[in-house]
Amino acid sequence: MQKDLINIAEELEGFDVIDSHLSFKGFLNFLRDLRSHEKTMKVRFLESVISSFEHRLPPKNELGLEEMEQYEDLLQWVYALLFPPINDERQNLWALSMPMKPVIFYGTNAFYHLLKNEKTGESKICLIDREEGGNKKINIEHVYSFILKRLYNHDYLPGNKLIHSYYDQVTGVSKFYKLDIDARFVDIIPKKGSFPMIGAELKARSHDPTFLEFLKEKLPLSLFRFEGISAISFTDITGEQATENIKNIILDRNACEMDSCHDRVIHSLKALAGNNEVEFGLLPFLKVNGKVVFSGETLFHSIISAAAKKYEDAERNYLAMVDKYFQNPKMIFFETLPAQDEKFNAFLDILRKNGVVSYALLPVFYNNKLAGAMEVYSKKEGILDHGVLSRVEQAIPLLAQLLQRSIVDFDEEIRAVVKENYTAVQPSVEWKFYETAWHFLRDHFWKGDASGLEPIHFKDVYPLYGAVDIRNSTIERNEAFKKDLQTQFDILLTTLSELEKGLGPGLLDILISECRKWADMLPGFLTTAEEMELNEFLKNEVGFFFHQLRGRKPDLAPIIDVYLGAIDESEGIAFRNRRDLENSIQLINKSINSHLETAVSELQQSYPFYFEKFRTDGVEYDIYVGQSITPDRPFDIRFLKELRLWQLRSMATVAGLAHELLPEMPDKLQTTQLIFVHSSAIDISFRQDERRFDVEGSYNIRYEIVKKRIDKVHLRGGVERLTQPGKIAVIYFNEREAEEYIGYIRELQTAGILKDDLEQLDLEELQGVTGLKACRIGVNFS
Repeated sequence: MQKDLINIAEELEGFDVIDSHLSFKGFLNFLRDLRSHEKTMKVRFLESVISSFEHRLPPKNELGLEEMEQYEDLLQWVYALLFPPINDERQNLWALSMPMKPVIFYGTNAFYHLLKNEKTGESKICLIDREEGGNKKINIEHVYSFILKRLYNHDYLPGNKLIHSYYDQVTGVSKFYKLDIDARFVDIIPKKGSFPMIGAELKARSHDPTFLEFLKEKLPLSLFRFEGISAISFTDITGEQATENIKNIILDRNACEMDSCHDRVIHSLKALAGNNEVEFGLLPFLKVNGKVVFSGETLFHSIISAAAKKYEDAERNYLAMVDKYFQNPKMIFFETLPAQDEKFNAFLDILRKNGVVSYALLPVFYNNKLAGAMEVYSKKEGILDHGVLSRVEQAIPLLAQLLQRSIVDFDEEIRAVVKENYTAVQPSVEWKFYETAWHFLRDHFWKGDASGLEPIHFKDVYPLYGAVDIRNSTIERNEAFKKDLQTQFDILLTTLSELEKGLGPGLLDILISECRKWADMLPGFLTTAEEMELNEFLKNEVGFFFHQLRGRKPDLAPIIDVYLGAIDESEGIAFRNRRDLENSIQLINKSINSHLETAVSELQQSYPFYFEKFRTDGVEYDIYVGQSITPDRPFDIRFLKELRLWQLRSMATVAGLAHELLPEMPDKLQTTQLIFVHSSAIDISFRQDERRFDVEGSYNIRYEIVKKRIDKVHLRGGVERLTQPGKIAVIYFNEREAEEYIGYIRELQTAGILKDDLEQLDLEELQGVTGLKACRIGVNFS
């Protein structure tokens, strides 16, 4: 025990105002009260102790600091009575101080060793944590907490905890201590005879932010005199505080950048370990398409990644080790790296090259799933042992959240690259976009490569092309346009005639004449230039005139409004035919799209393929299937055959759906169905400018050319179009392809889906395309 005088916080608010005096009276009264309630043999012991105090103490209650040295025997009794005899004084951070003032005059050796600089005699720890911007009000708040509880039985919990950090120069890390003040032996004496009566006001103001200022006004410390002794103890809470700091870092993710957050976490882990020579690394379990990847941006402080990065085979070595470890994650610990170990030779070589002498790798799980691993290592001997690992293990549940956050952020970054540079992609090829995005991020980080994204392409895929067209849609659209224009001009001429009555003869003659000229031209053929001129007339001449006239002649507005209502696109009679046509087209396309989306979604379950639709007056689509699209599953040509049979069956279904919709259509439209067979595999690549896949290579372009030219192909030697309503046309180049599809047709005929009217036809030569053949079959609507 020691009895040197130490003041550990002279700068605290209220230090000079607090009237504090040393006395054993409060402690003696505490013992007497304890004796009066005791029923065991302790009574004799307590009587003996009380007698010793009464015999040794002077008649006066108050004692000076300089007098306390005379009563070391009594101070030892205080310590002995407050702690069990078996308590090890060498571990107890305990001392006695003046009441309500942190002026220490007696304490354990451990307490003085922690607080006092043995060379200078000055205090090493202050109640004000200057490095963390400590609050000088912390003392006065706790003084008022004591006053309110003792005098008014009112609980006042200060906002500041008595927790203090201390930089240990021996271990090189921060330690945290909780300060407990035992004020049971302190008496409060009023200087003016009585205490202020403010009990009712306390309840009303206790939650007010200005409560402390209220207390200073109503209960100034100058009203009180404090007599007795305070017992102070420090408790090492480094473990709890370090884990609390990690938790706060994780919860407040917006408070710091990822790099600085990890630095702070490592700092807290070192505090847990109790030595700055213990290093830590965090390795999130990152995967792209189910495969482990290596990202230096997320492997913070990792000795494995730092070591691997120094060598050319960084990624290969790292991935081989990490992939093997994550297949069977368990703790690896070398208190001293062995000279040889067949299982870990390559791994140990990397550690030795970087001066590591002790190493541990601990798996970290999040919701029972592997989130990554924590490295614990040291480059000094005798530092890392099982005790260190035991202390840091308490932080693993929190580190699991941090590693999981790294995984989520990494996945989001990959998705962001895909969305920014591509488009919404189908699951069948999504893996390729993620892989490319990952390569882009990896090369940018490791090599500083700013060349951009690598091309995305798939080799040797089999194409299937289908087109469902609305028969004569262009003709139907032109007819609807002409009928609506005729209606519009009829109403326009009637409107102009009514306006002429109100404006007087002769004023509208030129406009009426121009209208009649255009009305006479409508039944004939209008060139593109004439259509543009007509639109210009209706918009800029007629429209502008009506707008001006409505403003000048409000009384004529009802006449003009009849015309304006007729040309309203959503409800006007002059757009009725075009609306009916669009509604019919939309009805067919909605039914086709719904069927294709459902069917394709079900087919993808059997074997993934790429499916892309194109909007025309009907629907066109491309299908690409092959090993390169699904590299993790073996491709069998039988699936291609199943897909071709489905395509034929699907075309029959689409034709039937369109036929069933005829009663619901304002315009009775019919569909034609076309399939183009290309038995050779082709290569496709993603075009970023158009955000879609296209064929690659001069040979493969022939496939695309044929697709674009067969939609209106005729039979050889005639004017009949190949595609006809209620029929499916299959275009091919060679007889082997025909035999395959005729086999599918026979199967669907047996099922009653197709009619028994198969035709095998030769087709006209197209520009750059010769030798096309086709078969055509009717769909059985019944």
